[in-house]
Amino acid sequence: MTASCPPSFARALREALAVLSPVDCAGCGEPDRELCDRCRRLLRPRPVETVQAGLPVVTALRYEFEVREVVLAYKQRGRLRLAAALGPALRAAVDVALPRDAPPTALVAVPPSPAGRRRRGWDPVTVLARTAGVAVSTGALSVRPGRSPTQKHLDRAQRARSRDGSMRARGELAGRRVVVLDDVLTTGSTVQEARRALEEAGAVVVAAVCLAATPLASRGAAADARDGDARVDGT
Repeated sequence: MTASCPPSFARALREALAVLSPVDCAGCGEPDRELCDRCRRLLRPRPVETVQAGLPVVTALRYEFEVREVVLAYKQRGRLRLAAALGPALRAAVDVALPRDAPPTALVAVPPSPAGRRRRGWDPVTVLARTAGVAVSTGALSVRPGRSPTQKHLDRAQRARSRDGSMRARGELAGRRVVVLDDVLTTGSTVQEARRALEEAGAVVVAAVCLAATPLASRGAAADARDGDARVDGT
């Protein structure tokens, strides 16, 4: 049996590591901590299921404030050790989308753009999935070169247009149940483009799972729900 470290020893160890490799909390900037206790608590999964364009989408975190900073530090600043703190949230969302009694279903990761892969040298979604203990298919989707421009300053409609036709599916997918896996849900345009490409290849896309969702994504899901109600009522 391995004895746990006393709190005083753990604190001393963290302080020693901070001297050797100084780092601030990825969420709030507290010095000498990879992730402070408060920000770590903010990463506890709270899975939420919404429906976007008829597709169930499960997310585990709200992408704002400290959570947003942690995800950006992981994705954009190369702090790969944060995957260990983010992984449980992704795992929780996958477990909601795919309960144990679900039929055999493949998890297909949304790929990075060629430019993003060159810039980082690694794939944030697949690294996070591997850390979370989630088996994913990484070759079923690819991004067409030059078809994934930055979407930072685009609105919902512009994002959808920029993504349209940007992905293609590969491999034997006819009749296979598939769940799309991505990191951050903003407008849903990336997930919907992945869905389009997979369904054109014959896959049956039953859901999507994302680590976190922006408030914009929640508003979009609410708008979809209102539109659906209007169609049912005939207005």
